[in-house]
Amino acid sequence: MPTPRLRSDDLTPPRPSPCLPVPRVESAAAFGLQVSNQVTQCRRYGERFSVLWMEAEALAAEGQVWPPEAREQLMQALSARLRNRVRATDQVMQVGEHGFAVLLLAAGAAEAAIVEQRLRQLLTGPYGVDCGLMHAELRLGHAAYPDDGRNGAELAHNARQQMRPPRPA
Repeated sequence: MPTPRLRSDDLTPPRPSPCLPVPRVESAAAFGLQVSNQVTQCRRYGERFSVLWMEAEALAAEGQVWPPEAREQLMQALSARLRNRVRATDQVMQVGEHGFAVLLLAAGAAEAAIVEQRLRQLLTGPYGVDCGLMHAELRLGHAAYPDDGRNGAELAHNARQQMRPPRPA
């Protein structure tokens, strides 16, 4: 019986379903523990990776307050859009209620800066939720291993320190 041939599509990891929530950790310290295996592998094999950190807040008109359910739907929509805008090999995690971290595998500081710029443009559009259209204010920053940190907690801290507010409209 002949061996089936693999297509190049078969070698690409499957993209997670947009319906499934991204993995969630409660703090930057917990995130640091989650990426310790990646740090160990990069140290062992001389590879590189970067951490992209993003914090999002629901924008509201003056005097308007979004209900908690609407803010949660915004974060779910934002996480799905974020996951669908990075490579299948990159890992997206929600950190706390309003934060996201992306492990950009095989990416240094220059590549992380490009990804940050592209995500800033792609993620600023409106998000449809049950109560209407919502917008998110995004702050992004990145840190590269090993230049900006030697472990997950240092990388998370330095990426958060580099976060820049959105550009004025």
